[in-house]
Amino acid sequence: MKIVFYIRHSILFVALVALVSAISSTPWAGDTMDDSGFEKMGRPKPGDWLFHFHERGQSFEDYVSSHPVRGTVDRRVLVFQPVGSFSQIERDIIAKAGEFAGIWFDLPTRIEPTLPLPEHGWHRVRQFSWQDKPVEQYKTGYFLDKLLPGRFPPDAVCYLAITMADLYPEESWNFVFGQASLPQRVGVYSIARYFPQFWGQEQSPESYLLALRRSCRVLAHEVGHIFGLAHCIEYRCTMNGSNSLEESDRRPLRLCPFCLKKLQWNRGFDTVKRYERLREFFEDQNLLQEAAWISLRLKRLRSDPPK
Repeated sequence: MKIVFYIRHSILFVALVALVSAISSTPWAGDTMDDSGFEKMGRPKPGDWLFHFHERGQSFEDYVSSHPVRGTVDRRVLVFQPVGSFSQIERDIIAKAGEFAGIWFDLPTRIEPTLPLPEHGWHRVRQFSWQDKPVEQYKTGYFLDKLLPGRFPPDAVCYLAITMADLYPEESWNFVFGQASLPQRVGVYSIARYFPQFWGQEQSPESYLLALRRSCRVLAHEVGHIFGLAHCIEYRCTMNGSNSLEESDRRPLRLCPFCLKKLQWNRGFDTVKRYERLREFFEDQNLLQEAAWISLRLKRLRSDPPK
């Protein structure tokens, strides 16, 4: 049996065609292409995403000409759909990650009432060495082909299921963190492996912050794909590809100048105001490393404002 222990769901985005929508010219406001404070990508090591998968990158011109998904007056809400059972801590993480995504993409967000997992035909049972009991895994096709398309909210720019169930896309795969369909603008993501309980460990304040940071990161990365952002190969960036949970944890929770320019063109936000709102969120959630980086970036921008 083929065992896949790394985050390969991002490959699926390469094969999908972005939904074509209207493009309107938006000025680049509030930041410059000054890359001070951003770290260039180093040479990939064995096991890293770029060591195994060659990617050509995506220029700003490539991005604009790809006709990426953009919010409209009628469809401008990021809608999140919890599926399955959640503890209060897990619900709290989802709510905060949803709030973060709203700031990141400058869009309103909504969390729908929880739906149940399927009872039959869409799951299997696996035993992992670190678990004292078998784990039920659910097939991503249930969410992408059956559950989400028929319930797509009329005001949604995208509709994303979030679950504590472990996921798999096909029988030959060990697991997958998530999968999406760009033409349908739907996706499903499991946050089960972001919590210590999955690994037989105890919950702690540190593990809570780690789960929150990981949940914010996966939403920023995967919703970024739905908005047409390809993997970044130039800088250490939220849009870097990941081959493992460890590599994903190395991605910073920020966009590099190139990826930020694309998203700002798409959404038309004021970048300085967006940084300020993100810093406030990070400070409120005790994500101090991220808040400190933004403070330095804002200081840089205010001492050398864009021309």
